[in-house]
Amino acid sequence: MRFYLFLIVFLCNCQVSWYHTRVSPGSDTELPISQGPNLLNEPGTSCFFSIMKFQESGSINESGQGNVSFIDSQFIENIRTNLKLKNTNVRHIKQIHNIPKSWPYIKELESFRTNKSFERFKEIQNMNADPQDKKTLLKYAEIIDADTFLYTDDLSLLFHQIENCDTYYNLYYTKREKDHHNLVLFLVSLGIIPTVNYENHYFAVFKRKSLEIKPTITTYKFGYRRLLSWLLLPTFNFFNEVENYNKDYRFVDHTKDQFLAALENKNSQPLPIKRLNPVYGDVLGGSYTSDSDLFKTQIPVDKRYAVIRDGKKNVSFFDPIHGLFKIQAINVNEKIHSDIITDGIEKTLRTFITTNLIDKIKKTYPRSGIIHEIYTPEYRDGTYTFTLEIAKPELGKDEFKKEYFVFSCFKSQSQIYILSRSLPNETGLDVLPKLAETSILDFYPQITFQSKYIEPKPLDLDIAMNEGKKRNRDENDEEDDDEEEEGEELAGGGGGGGGAGAEIDLGGLFSLLKERAYIPRGKMDIKPGRFKFNNARFNAPKFNTGSKFHIKPGRTKNFSSPAKWRK
Repeated sequence: MRFYLFLIVFLCNCQVSWYHTRVSPGSDTELPISQGPNLLNEPGTSCFFSIMKFQESGSINESGQGNVSFIDSQFIENIRTNLKLKNTNVRHIKQIHNIPKSWPYIKELESFRTNKSFERFKEIQNMNADPQDKKTLLKYAEIIDADTFLYTDDLSLLFHQIENCDTYYNLYYTKREKDHHNLVLFLVSLGIIPTVNYENHYFAVFKRKSLEIKPTITTYKFGYRRLLSWLLLPTFNFFNEVENYNKDYRFVDHTKDQFLAALENKNSQPLPIKRLNPVYGDVLGGSYTSDSDLFKTQIPVDKRYAVIRDGKKNVSFFDPIHGLFKIQAINVNEKIHSDIITDGIEKTLRTFITTNLIDKIKKTYPRSGIIHEIYTPEYRDGTYTFTLEIAKPELGKDEFKKEYFVFSCFKSQSQIYILSRSLPNETGLDVLPKLAETSILDFYPQITFQSKYIEPKPLDLDIAMNEGKKRNRDENDEEDDDEEEEGEELAGGGGGGGGAGAEIDLGGLFSLLKERAYIPRGKMDIKPGRFKFNNARFNAPKFNTGSKFHIKPGRTKNFSSPAKWRK
C-alpha cells in the first residue's frame, strides 16, 4: 500500500507546466500578449455593449441564457470602473432585443430610461395591466437606465450609431479547447514517451470607430500546457507555473481575469485570488450562493482584488475600486410578526433598523445618523431605503471625516433582507440622495432571493427583559479578551423592533471604517494588502466540534516528527 502511495506522489510530481497566452490582432498570426495592440487607449468616449434577449416573466426560457455574449455585465462594469480611475470616458451600453411589436407596454419600458428611481415601481403598481405583464415591467424596471436601448424584432438595429460614443467594443467568449497529446503512447510505453495535456479559452474583441461599419477583431487565447513523463526527475511542483484550481476558482475564471488584465494593460499580470475563499457559501464562476440558500448573487466587485467575509445568512464583498457590498437575511420572530400586524410594515422596518443598526453605530460614532430616507410600498411589498452618514473622528484633529452608505431592506415571508453598499466620499450632498437611490437599484437585479417560511418561535419575555444587561456584559468581556476585534461583530437583537434571534452583522462596515482603502488616482497596480480584513476570521478553518480531540495552540508543533511525540 505504501508503494502505491509513493507511486502516485511520484507521478504527480514528475511534470512541468506553463501558461500559454497569445493574441491574434485580426489575422491567424499569434503574438505574445505583450507585443499585441492596446485596444482601450482610444480618445473620446469608449462604449462597451451587453446584448440581452427580452424575456417575459413566467416564460419557459426566462431562466435560460439570455445573453448573446458570455461576458457577464459585471465583467464590463469592472472595465468601466477601472478606466474611469484612469480619467477615461466610458459607458456601459445595454441592448435588449426581440421585444414583440405587439407587446402593449413598450412605451413604459422606454420611460424607464429617464426615470431610474423607486417612483417607477409606484407607477407600475398603479397601472391597469395583466399581473404577468406587471411582473415583466418590474423585472426590467430594475435593469433599464439611461444607457439601455430597446429593440423589436429587427436585429440589424443593434449595430446602429449611438450618440456620444466614439469607439464601440463588443466582448465575446468564443470557445474552449481541451485535449491530450500522446496519451495512448504514454500508457503503452509505460511513461517513457511523454504526454502533454492542454486547455485553451478564446475571447474576442470586436472594435470599431464611430461611423465605421466593419469592425476589427482581436482574439485572445489563454491556456496552459502540462507535460508528464516518467523520465523526468521528481519536480515537486517547483517547475509548475499552473496553479491548482478548485470549484471555488476554476481555470476559466482565471482566464477571465487574465483577459481583463490584458485589456487594461497588455504588460500586466492578473493577481491570484487568495482571499476569495468563503467559509460558508459557495463561489462558482462569478456567482455566490449563501450557505442557507436564501440568496444567490453575482459577485459585485472585481474578483482579482476581492475580499470576502460570509456567514450562513450574510456576505460582504469588498475591493478597493468598487467599495463594500453587503447582503443579509435575518429570520424574524413572533415579536416582529405582531408588530407588523399592529403598526404596519413601514413602522416595523424603521424601528427594527433604528434599534438594531443605527443605535449600535452611534455607540461607536455618536455624530452619525440618517440624512435621507424613503419608503416605497409598491416595491417588494414595502421597501425602506435610507442613506447613512457616519462621522469618523480624525486622529489628532478636531475634525470628522464623513463616510456614506446606502441601506435598503424589505420583508419576504420569514426573512428581512438588508442590502447595503458604500458610496464615494467626495459626493456632494445635493446629488447624494439620487446617487444612493440609483446605486442600490443597480445592486438589486444582481441578486436572486429564495425566501422561506419558518414557523416563528414564541418570544420569551423574561429573556427579552434581561437581554440588554446580558449583552452589555458579553460585550465588555469581548473587549477585555481581544481589543483588535472591537466593533467587528456588533450584532444583536432585542429592543422594540428586534427581539431574540434578530441580528444585524456590522463586521464588514466597521472593518471598512477602521481602514479605508486609499486608491492613487490614475494608477491601476492595486496590490493585495492595501485593505486587509482579519483573514483568520474570514477564512477560519473548519474543525469537527464533535471530535474527542481538542486542538489547542502549540499542540501540533511537532506533528511532522512522530519521534518527538510524548508517550
